Amino acid sequence: MKKSLPLMVTGLRLGTVLLYLLSGVWLSNAADEKFNKKRYMKAAESAFKEGSIFSATDLYLKILENDPAEKSVLFNLAQSYFIARDYENAASYFKRAYEADSVNNITALYYAANATKMNGNYPEAFSMFERFRKLYKDADGAKMKKWARTEMDGCNFAQREAQPDPFVKVTHLGKEINSNYGDLAPALDGDSLFFASIHSDTVITIAADRSNEKKEDVLMKLYYSQISGDTYSKAEQFTKLSQEGKHISNPSFTDDGLKMYYTICDGLLHPTCEIYVSERKEGEWQAGTKLNELINAKGSTNTQPWYGKTPNGTEVLYFVSNREGGRGGNDIWYSIIKKGEYLAPRNCGNKVNTDRDEVTPYYDSKTGTLYFSSNGWISMGGTDIYKIQGDASGKFSATAENMGAPFNSSCDDNYYRLGKTDEEGYFVSNRPGIFSVRGKTCCYDIFSYKYDRRIFVAVKGRVFDDETKQTITGAAVNLSLRSSNLTEGDVTINTDTSRGETPYFFNLKTEKLYKVTGLKEGYFTASQSFSTQGITKSDTLVVDLYLKKLVKDKAYRLNNIYYDFDKWDLRPESKATLDTLYQILVENPLIIIELSSHTDTRGSDAYNLNLSQKRAESCVNYLINERKIPANRIIAKGYGETKTLDDCSKYSDCPNDQSGDCDCHQLNRRTEFKVIGELDGKLIYED
Repeated sequence: MKKSLPLMVTGLRLGTVLLYLLSGVWLSNAADEKFNKKRYMKAAESAFKEGSIFSATDLYLKILENDPAEKSVLFNLAQSYFIARDYENAASYFKRAYEADSVNNITALYYAANATKMNGNYPEAFSMFERFRKLYKDADGAKMKKWARTEMDGCNFAQREAQPDPFVKVTHLGKEINSNYGDLAPALDGDSLFFASIHSDTVITIAADRSNEKKEDVLMKLYYSQISGDTYSKAEQFTKLSQEGKHISNPSFTDDGLKMYYTICDGLLHPTCEIYVSERKEGEWQAGTKLNELINAKGSTNTQPWYGKTPNGTEVLYFVSNREGGRGGNDIWYSIIKKGEYLAPRNCGNKVNTDRDEVTPYYDSKTGTLYFSSNGWISMGGTDIYKIQGDASGKFSATAENMGAPFNSSCDDNYYRLGKTDEEGYFVSNRPGIFSVRGKTCCYDIFSYKYDRRIFVAVKGRVFDDETKQTITGAAVNLSLRSSNLTEGDVTINTDTSRGETPYFFNLKTEKLYKVTGLKEGYFTASQSFSTQGITKSDTLVVDLYLKKLVKDKAYRLNNIYYDFDKWDLRPESKATLDTLYQILVENPLIIIELSSHTDTRGSDAYNLNLSQKRAESCVNYLINERKIPANRIIAKGYGETKTLDDCSKYSDCPNDQSGDCDCHQLNRRTEFKVIGELDGKLIYED
């Protein structure tokens, strides 16, 4: 089971979003006789394979209770807890599994970190992911390490995003809508809210011999509720499109309300889903028709359809599939509809899809915005909700934007939908506060949101050549959430490109610390920090960027690097200047620099050469040891008095001994850096 975990945790958790809920069906263990470990092992594995996750959990716990030394079940038990979305217990048992065999079970550390992150313990999760990246050396190491790096960025992002938009009110819909097993896929049809649910408030028990099995109890069904203001009527089952023994979910209505797209799924732990459409004639929904094999590709699951129109009126069906030709896991695809015919689906591309899972697409035709959920981008938890500008022509904006709090949490958040107005809508989450028969984060519930007041804040600006003051075209401009802690780093959340006099543009949130960074080949990266804290009305900030040309072998002086007389230890105030150089190195990750120290002409040549070398080394050691810059990117060089900038003997106020000081001596007594090469290029430096 350990070998299959990477697929299971990414694919199973997100494949259809339906899977979690069905794992909530509890299979009772009928054996009350004397403990038989072999029998319990077999029963636990069988329960797990059949999707009876709660039962598998209980059986594994029983094995440990009777045989605490049986460490082989720790990993399987942790998996069971994780699939059941009990993140606290999952983290605990993944940690125990790792500690029981830290040499051969390093993947358990990754999943322990993942569960810890989904508990909202971001600092601890960050450290665990960091440790995993150092230790993991398996064949799939590059992929797993990349995922871990993304999760680490997510931990940093979540800590900066913890303060939710103060003008958004989130409401957990009550018992009229939500049940204890899971409710998802909200969609409006006029004044009716449609959704899918296993609508039970009690534990569904199936005996070991299945003598009391009622398959209908564990099937996802469609329900609807009438909306009147902020009130919802008690949900009623919508039975017209059901198929016996099959799950029905994911409704989506056309703009005219005459067609409903939905999915029919078969199976429990690994259901296969297909997309259907029903037409409403004379107010009655007709029997559904399965879409053609272009949409429902054989050998794949096709689910979560959403109907939309591009801004020019082209009809499009977005959906989720794990078919051949994707980027990995589940991807979002689209099919253009022409005269009622569905054209060959296309992948939404790498601005939307990753090598992990993208799910629950929703397209807003008014603004040309695609909303979706993913665990492949930087997230606060498992799946987060994102938005990206663009349409089915594939012209999506540069970066998918994380919606942040309160839409996203440390748990899974998906199925974002707009309501009757742009100021309200719905989403689905398993965050604490949901209804549940077992565990505080076990099952999905539907939440509504509403803006009390909308404040629109943005930033714009142009990118200039610092010397010529001419605008630069083609510079990448990154928007980052900023940290006041240098060791944590900033988190890039959006990207644009400079276009001469046309400014870059980013939408912002209130009460955040931001940074914009300009990058262009042949230039040093330039950044400007700013804040939206305290902004109470709509505004557009202007932040221009000035890039300096990167000239190799040109010396750039670092001011305010101080040492005590005849010493080479850095004084505390000197570190602030070196932190500026640290930022340059971080923002220009390929450059190799020489950091040099120079003395004035007083003292012997040998003495000055030795002193300057030690001073240069003290600066380099600070950047390497305290700021963690790789040692192969910095070379320390002491020049003593061999490269003075001015001849101080011609100035009467400059003493030739240690009796005083002057501006000329201070000019010569300096610390500089220059770019001498690139990591991917030829090293220019020669000793």
